[in-house]
Parts: sequence; structure tokens; C-alpha cells
Amino acid sequence: MTKKGPLGTAEIFYVHQHLKTQDVGQIAKDLDRPLVTIQREADKVEEQNPVPLTAGEQMARRDGVVLMTENASALSDNKKRSVSNTRDCITNIKDE
Repeated sequence: MTKKGPLGTAEIFYVHQHLKTQDVGQIAKDLDRPLVTIQREADKVEEQNPVPLTAGEQMARRDGVVLMTENASALSDNKKRSVSNTRDCITNIKDE
């Protein structure tokens, strides 16, 4: 017999943590809750945490043409590695 009523705090936490690794049916079975209740909570999680966009998804593409938006440019700039200055690696040896 499945539980009735609203989800408790621990159950909501369980749904949020296991949603990426398990399907909704398995979570409902683990918590002994109706599938509809768990699905409703899963929909709330997806609304609160939209999938982050990558730089490639920010570009408008056509055959032979690629336009980059300002947001895509900022995303790609953040991923670039900073080049260290070689002067920091040089050590002067003093003659005594």
C-alpha cells in the first residue's frame, strides 16, 4: 500500500538527489509513493534547474556560416586556459 499525502522534506531531498541516476518509477518504488506524486516533484526540479547551455548551443549555424553570440563568446573565453608568464619561471643565479 502506497503512502498518501504530501512528500516530506527527506523524501523531497531523496527525489532531488536520485533523479539524475534513477528513473521516476524506481524512485516511487523506493519511497513507496504514487508515481504521479514523484513525477510532479521531478517536474518542479526540472523547472528550477534548467540544463546549462554550452558555447556550441549558443551559435547560430548554417551551411558555411557560423555566428557566435556574445553569450557564446563569454562561455568559450571562460574555458580557455590562461598562459603563464615565462618570467615567473626564470631564476637568476648570483655570483658570490
